[in-house]
Amino acid sequence: MPRKKLLFISQFAEPGTYDKSVWRRLQGGEDETIAIDALLDSVGLRSAIDYQGIKAHEGEALPDDPAAFDAVILGGSFASVADGYEWQLRIADWLGRYRQTGKPLMGICGGHQLMSKTLGGRVEKIPTGPEVGSLPLDVSDAGRSHYLFDGFDPDAPFFFGNSDRVVDLPEGTVVLATRPNLPAAAVDHGGNWVSVQFHPETTCDRMATCWMDRDPSQSAKYHFIPGCERMVANYLRAAGFGA
Repeated sequence: MPRKKLLFISQFAEPGTYDKSVWRRLQGGEDETIAIDALLDSVGLRSAIDYQGIKAHEGEALPDDPAAFDAVILGGSFASVADGYEWQLRIADWLGRYRQTGKPLMGICGGHQLMSKTLGGRVEKIPTGPEVGSLPLDVSDAGRSHYLFDGFDPDAPFFFGNSDRVVDLPEGTVVLATRPNLPAAAVDHGGNWVSVQFHPETTCDRMATCWMDRDPSQSAKYHFIPGCERMVANYLRAAGFGA
């Protein structure tokens, strides 16, 4: 039986807007496609998956046929969805075509915002400033019974690092979790699409590094969170990957 195909779309940042040297101490540097490969191995799914990572922000082409993959993960970004970079417009157009396939998509942070905007929601700057740190959620009744939160305590923390937030939800979206400044911290959009404002896919070192050339004082707000990557495994298993 052929292995299921997973696509990870990186939209890390507009080239030239960040210092690559800051990332050299981390495995794979700033290349999130390598970090996702390592995550898949850590949750015991790598050998069962035909994995491809695309750095869309660096001009790598998205698949001509959106139906060629069984599931997709859309990563976070330093860029705001309001920036309107060419690669953001390409991703948004591709998402519109992928939506028609009915196949699963998980968006993370900037991916959560771009998905919500593509479906008709609204994103704005957080009035009180960035949401930063290893922080707990307020999980809704719908969230407590949702597969994304399987195996997590109600007060489990996750990594946040965002200046924007989703405020108006697309039609049909169900809120799975909130925070005081985030009315839509985790959502189910229906049609096998889910997205989260936080980062279950990463590590405290990577999050701290994100702030090093922007606001180093924010880097100290992260602490190790064991097992948060299980949320990505929950998504993949719900999408039919692995046991």
